[in-house]
Amino acid sequence: MADLNTDNPIITLTTDFDLSDNYVGILKGIIGGLNSFARIIDNTHGIHKYNINSGCYSLETSFKYFPRGTIHLAVVDPGVGTTRKALLIETADFYFIGPDNGLFSFLHGKDIKRIISLKNRKYFLKEISSTFHARDIFAPVAGYLSIGISPDEFGPKINKMEKIKSNRIRRTKAGLSGEILHIDSFGNIVTSFRHNNLPDGSFMVYLVENKIGRLKKTYGSVKTGKPVAYINSFGYLEIAVSSGSAADDYSIDYMSKEKILIATS
Repeated sequence: MADLNTDNPIITLTTDFDLSDNYVGILKGIIGGLNSFARIIDNTHGIHKYNINSGCYSLETSFKYFPRGTIHLAVVDPGVGTTRKALLIETADFYFIGPDNGLFSFLHGKDIKRIISLKNRKYFLKEISSTFHARDIFAPVAGYLSIGISPDEFGPKINKMEKIKSNRIRRTKAGLSGEILHIDSFGNIVTSFRHNNLPDGSFMVYLVENKIGRLKKTYGSVKTGKPVAYINSFGYLEIAVSSGSAADDYSIDYMSKEKILIATS
């Protein structure tokens, strides 16, 4: 079981809510009302709206840097109010709370100790809206969990959860085709290629028909304003423009379906 420090628990928030509205403040108010000793840390509220891939990437690349027993509350929830489940997931070291829509796809069977389908309304707000389950379900569950309520109290165990349904890497005649997972605030484009699924030897990186070049070490490996492909600090192949924005230069946004091509010939 993941050790939980109920005297001073850490709860992180990862959402696509931004900070221009009152949504994040409300979540903190609910958690603080249930446990005034909880330390609430904003992991990010800048996930691209409704983009589960981006949320999954951001959570995957951050959760392990927090102390053991941390509760990770994550909400990117375009299916709020539908039949999608609400989950509490326990691993050996952490807890995860959020919608069952693929947001936790980075967790694998060997890591998961139990998955709870949140059903016990005793631990929700009294009134449940159709559009704000982060407030009405997820934040209260995080607060109650942080004071020591057993995960089993929140609902029944289930055997599986939703995974992101996409073929992130495909073989093509020229080599491999990948997808865009995330675009950070610098305009750097994170691809679905990991360092361990890239071809051996030299290869060329393309963004659709735009030649990016061969793999480099870092941004400064090319001249200012030039594109560069490299392995980022989380082990993913990333495309950037030195001292610029790859997203702007190539007109990429979170709705873009462009493919990343790895040419091996």
